Amino acid sequence: MSKSPRVVDDDVQLLAQTARSLVWALRRFGEREAGLASIPNSEIEVLRTVAERPGSTVSEVARFLGLQSSNVSTTVRSLVDRGLLERRADPGDRRSHRLHRTALAERDNRMIDEMWVRGVRSLLDGMSPADAAKLAEAIPLLARLGTMPDS
Repeated sequence: MSKSPRVVDDDVQLLAQTARSLVWALRRFGEREAGLASIPNSEIEVLRTVAERPGSTVSEVARFLGLQSSNVSTTVRSLVDRGLLERRADPGDRRSHRLHRTALAERDNRMIDEMWVRGVRSLLDGMSPADAAKLAEAIPLLARLGTMPDS
């Protein structure tokens, strides 16, 4: 009876570092290739959170990200000024505002996605067919990395 191979701590550390490097590389590659200005990571995180939770308040975004509301408010103000987020009055409480991505933010996001697809396609085309197939087979496993709990 054979035992399944055990993943050692060095492999876990290498996988985590590789995943982080991949995220950073994709973020910057997509912006650069789409001809967009780089934006700070704090703004990326707020945009991502609003995309996943449209209609959130600043307080809700701050709570989700584990940040101070004042810091998120400053970030939101910058994104609103650049036309990437909009504040809409809450129909149930006119004193409160809900955050939504703008058409410009949606367009920029689509452009970045297109650049990622082109970049990944180029890298896969430069690999041996066997290596490209191995990477494609790992997609479900890599997707599981994105299911880590938010809190």
